[in-house]
Amino acid sequence: MQKKQFAVIDVGSSKITAAVGERGVNKTFVIKERKDFVYEGFSDAQFFDVDSVKSILFSAAQFINSGAKSDFTTVIVGVPGEFTEITVKDSQISFPGKKRIEEADVDKLFDAAFVQNTASNPLINRSAVVYELNDYRRLADPIGAFSEILKGKLSFITCSNYFIETVKNTLVAAGIKTVECVSTALAEVLYLLDPEIRDRIAVLIDVGYITTTLSLIQGDGILFQKSFGFGGGYITAAISQSLDLDFETAEELKRKVNLSVKNGETEIIQLKDGRYFSAEATRKVIKESLDVFCGNVSDSLADSGYIIPDYVPLTITGGGISYMRGAKEWVSDRLGCAVEVVAPPVPLMDEPTESSLLSLLDLAISSNGE
Repeated sequence: MQKKQFAVIDVGSSKITAAVGERGVNKTFVIKERKDFVYEGFSDAQFFDVDSVKSILFSAAQFINSGAKSDFTTVIVGVPGEFTEITVKDSQISFPGKKRIEEADVDKLFDAAFVQNTASNPLINRSAVVYELNDYRRLADPIGAFSEILKGKLSFITCSNYFIETVKNTLVAAGIKTVECVSTALAEVLYLLDPEIRDRIAVLIDVGYITTTLSLIQGDGILFQKSFGFGGGYITAAISQSLDLDFETAEELKRKVNLSVKNGETEIIQLKDGRYFSAEATRKVIKESLDVFCGNVSDSLADSGYIIPDYVPLTITGGGISYMRGAKEWVSDRLGCAVEVVAPPVPLMDEPTESSLLSLLDLAISSNGE
Protein backbone atom coordinates (compact mmCIF):
# COMPACT_ATOMS: atom_id res chain seq x y z
CA MET A 1 0.00 0.00 0.00
CA GLN A 2 1.41 3.35 -1.07
CA LYS A 3 1.96 5.81 1.74
CA LYS A 4 0.20 9.14 1.66
CA GLN A 5 2.32 11.96 0.30
CA PHE A 6 2.33 15.57 1.44
CA ALA A 7 3.38 18.78 -0.30
CA VAL A 8 5.04 21.76 1.37
CA ILE A 9 6.50 25.07 0.26
CA ASP A 10 9.19 26.63 2.43
CA VAL A 11 9.57 30.38 1.92
CA GLY A 12 13.09 31.25 3.02
CA SER A 13 15.01 34.49 2.81
CA SER A 14 17.18 33.36 -0.13
CA LYS A 15 15.20 30.56 -1.75
CA ILE A 16 11.72 29.08 -1.98
CA THR A 17 11.67 25.28 -1.77
CA ALA A 18 8.85 23.04 -2.97
CA ALA A 19 8.88 19.43 -1.82
CA VAL A 20 6.74 16.32 -1.83
CA GLY A 21 7.41 13.69 0.81
CA GLU A 22 6.06 10.95 3.01
CA ARG A 23 6.80 9.45 6.41
CA GLY A 24 9.71 7.00 6.45
CA VAL A 25 10.72 4.52 9.14
CA ASN A 26 11.42 5.72 12.68
CA LYS A 27 9.99 9.20 12.12
CA THR A 28 12.23 9.87 9.13
CA PHE A 29 11.13 11.19 5.75
CA VAL A 30 11.21 10.05 2.17
CA ILE A 31 11.52 13.07 -0.12
CA LYS A 32 9.93 12.14 -3.43
CA GLU A 33 10.36 15.44 -5.21
CA ARG A 34 12.20 18.64 -4.34
CA LYS A 35 13.14 21.85 -6.12
CA ASP A 36 14.84 25.02 -4.87
CA PHE A 37 14.04 28.38 -6.45
CA VAL A 38 16.63 31.06 -5.68
CA TYR A 39 15.18 34.57 -5.39
CA GLU A 40 15.89 38.03 -3.97
CA GLY A 41 14.19 37.43 -0.60
CA PHE A 42 12.46 39.89 1.71
CA SER A 43 13.03 42.47 4.41
CA ASP A 44 10.73 44.31 6.82
CA ALA A 45 7.87 41.97 5.86
CA GLN A 46 8.05 42.95 2.18
CA PHE A 47 9.32 40.93 -0.77
CA PHE A 48 11.99 42.73 -2.77
CA ASP A 49 10.46 41.63 -6.08
CA VAL A 50 6.81 40.60 -5.83
CA ASP A 51 6.48 39.74 -9.52
CA SER A 52 9.45 37.38 -9.26
CA VAL A 53 7.93 35.72 -6.18
CA LYS A 54 4.63 35.16 -7.95
CA SER A 55 6.41 33.69 -10.98
CA ILE A 56 8.35 31.30 -8.75
CA LEU A 57 5.18 30.26 -6.92
CA PHE A 58 3.50 29.43 -10.23
CA SER A 59 6.51 27.27 -11.11
CA ALA A 60 6.44 25.65 -7.66
CA ALA A 61 2.75 24.80 -8.07
CA GLN A 62 3.41 23.26 -11.49
CA PHE A 63 6.32 21.29 -10.06
CA ILE A 64 4.21 19.88 -7.23
CA ASN A 65 1.29 18.95 -9.48
CA SER A 66 3.38 17.46 -12.29
CA GLY A 67 5.98 15.60 -10.26
CA ALA A 68 3.75 14.14 -7.58
CA LYS A 69 2.18 10.70 -7.59
CA SER A 70 -0.81 11.97 -5.61
CA ASP A 71 -3.51 14.47 -6.44
CA PHE A 72 -2.89 17.08 -3.76
CA THR A 73 -5.83 18.96 -2.35
CA THR A 74 -3.73 20.83 0.24
CA VAL A 75 -0.27 22.36 0.16
CA ILE A 76 1.34 23.55 3.42
CA VAL A 77 3.17 26.87 3.12
CA GLY A 78 5.61 28.01 5.78
CA VAL A 79 5.26 31.67 6.77
CA PRO A 80 8.52 33.33 7.91
CA GLY A 81 8.53 35.13 11.24
CA GLU A 82 8.71 38.57 9.61
CA PHE A 83 5.19 38.07 8.26
CA THR A 84 3.60 36.86 11.50
CA GLU A 85 2.49 38.33 14.81
CA ILE A 86 2.23 36.55 18.16
CA THR A 87 -0.59 37.21 20.63
CA VAL A 88 -0.68 35.49 24.03
CA LYS A 89 -3.94 35.47 25.99
CA ASP A 90 -5.32 33.90 29.17
CA SER A 91 -8.65 32.15 28.81
CA GLN A 92 -11.06 30.32 31.09
CA ILE A 93 -14.35 28.43 30.71
CA SER A 94 -16.53 26.86 33.43
CA PHE A 95 -18.81 23.81 33.49
CA PRO A 96 -21.98 23.16 35.58
CA GLY A 97 -20.11 20.45 37.43
CA LYS A 98 -17.03 18.30 37.24
CA LYS A 99 -16.76 16.70 33.82
CA ARG A 100 -14.34 14.93 31.57
CA ILE A 101 -12.54 17.45 29.35
CA GLU A 102 -13.12 16.82 25.66
CA GLU A 103 -11.60 18.23 22.50
CA ALA A 104 -14.67 20.40 21.97
CA ASP A 105 -14.05 22.03 25.38
CA VAL A 106 -10.50 22.92 24.36
CA ASP A 107 -11.85 24.46 21.16
CA LYS A 108 -14.26 26.58 23.21
CA LEU A 109 -11.38 27.74 25.40
CA PHE A 110 -9.48 28.96 22.34
CA ASP A 111 -12.59 30.50 20.77
CA ALA A 112 -13.30 32.42 23.98
CA ALA A 113 -9.89 34.09 23.76
CA PHE A 114 -9.63 34.89 20.06
CA VAL A 115 -12.39 35.85 17.67
CA GLN A 116 -11.17 35.63 14.09
CA ASN A 117 -13.55 38.17 12.60
CA THR A 118 -12.24 40.86 14.94
CA ALA A 119 -8.60 40.32 13.91
CA SER A 120 -6.99 42.54 11.30
CA ASN A 121 -4.91 39.64 9.95
CA PRO A 122 -5.95 35.98 9.51
CA LEU A 123 -5.18 33.42 12.20
CA ILE A 124 -2.88 30.63 10.99
CA ASN A 125 -1.95 28.80 14.21
CA ARG A 126 -3.12 28.51 17.77
CA SER A 127 -1.53 26.45 20.51
CA ALA A 128 -1.28 26.27 24.28
CA VAL A 129 1.55 27.34 26.51
CA VAL A 130 -0.10 25.51 29.40
CA TYR A 131 -3.53 24.39 30.64
CA GLU A 132 -4.75 24.52 34.24
CA LEU A 133 -7.63 22.76 36.05
CA ASN A 134 -9.61 23.86 39.11
CA ASP A 135 -7.27 21.97 41.47
CA TYR A 136 -4.35 24.02 40.09
CA ARG A 137 -2.98 21.11 38.12
CA ARG A 138 -1.03 22.36 35.12
CA LEU A 139 -1.13 20.10 32.07
CA ALA A 140 0.25 20.03 28.56
CA ASP A 141 -2.87 18.17 27.40
CA PRO A 142 -6.10 18.36 29.44
CA ILE A 143 -8.22 15.98 27.33
CA GLY A 144 -9.44 13.12 29.49
CA ALA A 145 -8.90 14.96 32.78
CA PHE A 146 -11.84 15.86 35.09
CA SER A 147 -12.46 19.42 36.24
CA GLU A 148 -15.10 22.08 36.81
CA ILE A 149 -13.08 24.73 34.98
CA LEU A 150 -10.51 24.83 32.23
CA LYS A 151 -7.91 27.59 32.06
CA GLY A 152 -5.25 28.15 29.49
CA LYS A 153 -2.40 30.43 28.55
CA LEU A 154 -2.80 30.42 24.80
CA SER A 155 -0.65 31.55 21.89
CA PHE A 156 -2.17 32.79 18.62
CA ILE A 157 -0.24 33.44 15.41
CA THR A 158 -1.63 35.69 12.70
CA CYS A 159 -0.23 36.19 9.21
CA SER A 160 -0.04 39.48 7.34
CA ASN A 161 -2.62 40.03 4.63
CA TYR A 162 0.26 41.03 2.37
CA PHE A 163 1.72 37.50 2.58
CA ILE A 164 -1.69 35.90 2.05
CA GLU A 165 -2.39 38.04 -1.00
CA THR A 166 1.07 37.50 -2.47
CA VAL A 167 1.66 33.83 -1.72
CA LYS A 168 -1.57 32.03 -0.92
CA ASN A 169 -3.69 33.72 -3.57
CA THR A 170 -1.01 33.14 -6.21
CA LEU A 171 -0.82 29.42 -5.44
CA VAL A 172 -4.60 29.09 -5.61
CA ALA A 173 -4.60 30.90 -8.96
CA ALA A 174 -1.86 28.48 -10.09
CA GLY A 175 -4.15 25.50 -9.50
CA ILE A 176 -3.50 24.45 -5.90
CA LYS A 177 -6.94 23.62 -4.50
CA THR A 178 -6.24 24.45 -0.85
CA VAL A 179 -3.32 26.38 0.61
CA GLU A 180 -2.75 26.18 4.36
CA CYS A 181 -0.34 28.77 5.77
CA VAL A 182 1.46 27.83 8.98
CA SER A 183 4.15 29.48 11.07
CA THR A 184 7.57 28.15 10.09
CA ALA A 185 8.91 29.05 13.54
CA LEU A 186 6.18 27.07 15.31
CA ALA A 187 6.78 24.07 13.05
CA GLU A 188 10.49 24.21 13.91
CA VAL A 189 9.79 24.57 17.62
CA LEU A 190 7.53 21.51 17.71
CA TYR A 191 9.83 19.36 15.60
CA LEU A 192 13.33 20.32 16.72
CA LEU A 193 12.84 20.77 20.48
CA ASP A 194 11.72 17.94 22.74
CA PRO A 195 8.59 18.52 24.88
CA GLU A 196 10.65 18.28 28.08
CA ILE A 197 12.80 21.18 26.88
CA ARG A 198 9.81 23.27 25.82
CA ASP A 199 7.89 22.69 29.05
CA ARG A 200 10.33 24.80 31.08
CA ILE A 201 11.13 27.55 28.54
CA ALA A 202 13.28 27.59 25.42
CA VAL A 203 14.78 29.97 22.88
CA LEU A 204 15.07 29.06 19.21
CA ILE A 205 16.92 31.36 16.80
CA ASP A 206 16.58 30.64 13.09
CA VAL A 207 19.38 32.47 11.31
CA GLY A 208 18.82 32.61 7.58
CA TYR A 209 20.58 34.35 4.72
CA ILE A 210 19.24 37.86 5.25
CA THR A 211 16.85 37.57 8.17
CA THR A 212 16.80 36.06 11.67
CA THR A 213 13.79 35.09 13.78
CA LEU A 214 14.07 34.63 17.55
CA SER A 215 11.27 32.71 19.25
CA LEU A 216 10.69 32.31 22.98
CA ILE A 217 8.77 29.10 23.62
CA GLN A 218 6.97 27.34 26.43
CA GLY A 219 4.88 24.23 26.05
CA ASP A 220 3.46 24.11 22.54
CA GLY A 221 3.17 27.88 22.22
CA ILE A 222 5.35 30.78 21.21
CA LEU A 223 5.42 33.40 23.96
CA PHE A 224 7.35 36.04 22.07
CA GLN A 225 8.89 36.43 18.65
CA LYS A 226 11.07 39.04 16.96
CA SER A 227 12.70 39.13 13.54
CA PHE A 228 15.61 41.34 12.54
CA GLY A 229 17.79 41.86 9.52
CA PHE A 230 20.83 39.64 9.88
CA GLY A 231 22.08 36.46 8.24
CA GLY A 232 24.89 34.76 6.42
CA GLY A 233 24.53 37.16 3.52
CA TYR A 234 25.21 40.11 5.81
CA ILE A 235 28.51 38.56 6.88
CA THR A 236 29.53 37.85 3.30
CA ALA A 237 28.69 41.43 2.31
CA ALA A 238 30.78 42.76 5.19
CA ILE A 239 33.78 40.67 4.09
CA SER A 240 33.33 41.76 0.49
CA GLN A 241 33.20 45.44 1.41
CA SER A 242 35.96 45.42 4.04
CA LEU A 243 38.47 43.40 2.02
CA ASP A 244 37.43 44.69 -1.41
CA LEU A 245 36.57 41.23 -2.73
CA ASP A 246 33.87 40.02 -5.07
CA PHE A 247 30.91 38.38 -3.35
CA GLU A 248 31.79 34.84 -4.46
CA THR A 249 35.33 35.07 -3.08
CA ALA A 250 34.04 36.58 0.16
CA GLU A 251 31.57 33.70 0.56
CA GLU A 252 34.30 31.13 -0.01
CA LEU A 253 36.55 32.80 2.55
CA LYS A 254 33.75 32.92 5.10
CA ARG A 255 33.12 29.20 4.75
CA LYS A 256 36.79 28.28 5.19
CA VAL A 257 37.74 30.47 8.14
CA ASN A 258 37.92 28.95 11.62
CA LEU A 259 36.98 31.54 14.25
CA SER A 260 38.51 29.45 17.02
CA VAL A 261 42.01 30.22 15.79
CA LYS A 262 43.46 32.94 18.02
CA ASN A 263 44.23 36.34 16.55
CA GLY A 264 47.86 36.65 15.56
CA GLU A 265 48.22 32.97 14.74
CA THR A 266 49.11 32.29 11.12
CA GLU A 267 46.38 30.63 9.09
CA ILE A 268 46.66 30.62 5.33
CA ILE A 269 43.60 29.77 3.26
CA GLN A 270 43.83 28.54 -0.30
CA LEU A 271 40.84 29.28 -2.49
CA LYS A 272 39.66 27.10 -5.35
CA ASP A 273 41.19 29.49 -7.87
CA GLY A 274 44.62 28.93 -6.33
CA ARG A 275 44.93 32.25 -4.50
CA TYR A 276 46.10 32.39 -0.89
CA PHE A 277 44.69 34.61 1.87
CA SER A 278 45.56 35.27 5.48
CA ALA A 279 42.52 34.41 7.55
CA GLU A 280 43.12 36.95 10.32
CA ALA A 281 41.50 39.93 8.55
CA THR A 282 38.50 37.80 7.58
CA ARG A 283 38.06 36.56 11.16
CA LYS A 284 38.03 40.13 12.39
CA VAL A 285 35.20 41.09 10.02
CA ILE A 286 33.18 37.98 10.86
CA LYS A 287 33.54 38.52 14.60
CA GLU A 288 32.43 42.14 14.24
CA SER A 289 29.37 40.96 12.32
CA LEU A 290 28.59 38.33 14.93
CA ASP A 291 28.83 41.01 17.62
CA VAL A 292 26.02 42.85 15.80
CA PHE A 293 24.04 39.61 15.82
CA CYS A 294 24.63 39.18 19.55
CA GLY A 295 23.46 42.73 20.18
CA ASN A 296 20.23 42.03 18.31
CA VAL A 297 19.69 38.82 20.29
CA SER A 298 20.25 40.62 23.61
CA ASP A 299 17.86 43.41 22.62
CA SER A 300 15.23 40.90 21.51
CA LEU A 301 15.39 38.95 24.76
CA ALA A 302 15.12 42.21 26.71
CA ASP A 303 12.11 43.25 24.62
CA SER A 304 10.37 39.97 25.45
CA GLY A 305 9.99 40.95 29.10
CA TYR A 306 10.75 37.37 30.17
CA ILE A 307 13.66 36.31 32.33
CA ILE A 308 15.57 33.43 30.78
CA PRO A 309 17.16 31.17 33.43
CA ASP A 310 20.91 30.71 33.18
CA TYR A 311 20.55 26.98 32.55
CA VAL A 312 18.51 27.53 29.38
CA PRO A 313 20.73 27.43 26.27
CA LEU A 314 20.11 29.45 23.14
CA THR A 315 19.39 27.01 20.32
CA ILE A 316 20.36 28.09 16.82
CA THR A 317 19.28 26.60 13.52
CA GLY A 318 19.16 27.64 9.86
CA GLY A 319 22.01 28.11 7.41
CA GLY A 320 23.13 31.61 8.37
CA ILE A 321 25.92 30.91 10.86
CA SER A 322 25.47 27.34 12.12
CA TYR A 323 28.01 25.86 9.70
CA MET A 324 30.74 28.41 10.50
CA ARG A 325 33.52 26.87 12.57
CA GLY A 326 33.86 28.65 15.89
CA ALA A 327 30.75 30.83 15.45
CA LYS A 328 28.78 29.02 18.14
CA GLU A 329 31.64 29.44 20.61
CA TRP A 330 32.07 33.14 19.78
CA VAL A 331 28.35 33.85 20.24
CA SER A 332 28.30 31.86 23.49
CA ASP A 333 31.23 33.86 24.86
CA ARG A 334 29.73 37.19 23.85
CA LEU A 335 26.26 36.47 25.26
CA GLY A 336 27.56 34.71 28.36
CA CYS A 337 25.34 31.63 27.97
CA ALA A 338 25.35 28.19 26.44
CA VAL A 339 24.63 28.04 22.71
CA GLU A 340 23.59 24.88 20.89
CA VAL A 341 23.03 24.20 17.20
CA VAL A 342 19.98 22.06 16.44
CA ALA A 343 19.14 20.19 13.24
CA PRO A 344 16.61 17.56 12.13
CA PRO A 345 17.38 14.16 13.69
CA VAL A 346 17.28 12.48 10.30
CA PRO A 347 20.19 10.57 8.72
CA LEU A 348 21.64 12.28 5.63
CA MET A 349 19.43 15.33 6.26
CA ASP A 350 20.68 16.30 9.72
CA GLU A 351 21.76 19.78 8.69
CA PRO A 352 20.45 23.08 10.14
CA THR A 353 19.77 24.22 6.56
CA GLU A 354 17.08 21.51 6.38
CA SER A 355 15.32 22.53 9.60
CA SER A 356 12.52 24.65 8.17
CA LEU A 357 11.62 22.33 5.28
CA LEU A 358 11.57 19.11 7.33
CA SER A 359 9.75 20.82 10.21
CA LEU A 360 6.99 21.86 7.81
CA LEU A 361 6.83 18.38 6.34
CA ASP A 362 6.65 16.84 9.81
CA LEU A 363 3.82 19.21 10.75
CA ALA A 364 1.92 18.35 7.57
CA ILE A 365 2.29 14.62 8.19
CA SER A 366 1.64 14.72 11.96
CA SER A 367 -1.48 16.87 11.66
CA ASN A 368 -2.96 14.22 9.38
CA GLY A 369 -2.33 11.43 11.86
CA GLU A 370 0.45 9.80 9.87
